[in-house]
Amino acid sequence: METALTLRTTVPPELSDEGLVLHHVSVFEVEFGSGAIDTMRRAMHEVASQTGVSFDDVMLGLSGHMYWVEATGKLVCVIPLPENDLYLEVPEDFWRIRERSRATH
Repeated sequence: METALTLRTTVPPELSDEGLVLHHVSVFEVEFGSGAIDTMRRAMHEVASQTGVSFDDVMLGLSGHMYWVEATGKLVCVIPLPENDLYLEVPEDFWRIRERSRATH
């Protein structure tokens, strides 16, 4: 079991392995633990300061490119940047698919 988020400059093997099942997920479908979201925000502020891309643009790009790797349980987030994309790997214990409300409105 992994215990930390990983920020990579190279494509994670999970995104190029055609044998693995990937599911594109929306930011609205994902729920992060409080520790994970705090760590993600700090990391994205650092990415913004080092790249000159605004924090809001980094977060917006991140939110549109999330992939659940079924075999490992990881969530891989692609952060599109002008020069090179970055990849944030979130271990399975740090996130989950949000439960759908059964309430009717």
